[in-house]
Amino acid sequence: MIYWFSLIIGGMAIILIIFGLNYSQSKNVNKIVSPKISAENNVQAVNLVSLSDVTSSEKFIRLIRNSYYQIDTLANIKVPLYFLFLIFISFYINNTFIHGSLILVLFIVEVLGFIFAVVWLKNREETRFEESFPEALNMLSGAVSSGESIIHAIIFVGNSLDGKVGGEFKRMGDQLQLGEPVDAVFRKSCSRFPYPSFQFFVITIRTSMQRGGQLKDVMTRLNRLMFGARAIEKKKMALTSEARASAKIVGAIPFIFLFMLQFLSPENYNYVMFNPDGRPILYYVVISESIGIFIIWLLMKGVK
Repeated sequence: MIYWFSLIIGGMAIILIIFGLNYSQSKNVNKIVSPKISAENNVQAVNLVSLSDVTSSEKFIRLIRNSYYQIDTLANIKVPLYFLFLIFISFYINNTFIHGSLILVLFIVEVLGFIFAVVWLKNREETRFEESFPEALNMLSGAVSSGESIIHAIIFVGNSLDGKVGGEFKRMGDQLQLGEPVDAVFRKSCSRFPYPSFQFFVITIRTSMQRGGQLKDVMTRLNRLMFGARAIEKKKMALTSEARASAKIVGAIPFIFLFMLQFLSPENYNYVMFNPDGRPILYYVVISESIGIFIIWLLMKGVK
């Protein structure tokens, strides 16, 4: 059964090169938003641990809850239909390509399908957030500049902005207005929007609320910094788009060719997939492709 296991490894490598770049982006931004230690009393301006320190089980529960939340409407119907679709895919893959253990193929396809769905939902939600968050910052900065307090400015953004970002600001404003602890409110928001830009926003607001300062100037600088970071990120993605597209195409060509081979030349397909003498060819293709894709991913990860 090593031949189908090699195919699964190759598929996971492709998923890695497609979706793995997000980790590098988040890691680079996290370096910017790390809190600094005060030189006078060696105390952090913001208790970042209270915003993001969770156990592994809590992270998994938050991941499942956020993924369910990111499905939007009819989640109770879409989730069973999706896993039912994966079952049909498992039958097709096993009967057409592998001819092995259906239970094992079903388990692997369900796991990979679950990972793919979670990553896709996370990327889609982050894209929506990055599109709406700058507008929220503009409205917040305008409200603060007109003399509103930070709590009333947050409520104003929540009442004026549509979408999940507006709903989250409205929820934060209502909770702060009811007297809930600031750290608890921001901790809940960071669990729903675990993005570096939002954490940076929370850290800035908490610093201003705890240590004082000109909130108008702080919001103006924060807004300018967020727009600058977004422009740099878009420029980086534009400069590396050709390389990323080439890596995806090159990595997918052998598997597309192998899929077409069963229709163009069934005897060669059966020789590569099921004949013990032909399996080393399959192993070589999968292993070499996986190594090449991993190297490309490391190179792309290092782009700053």
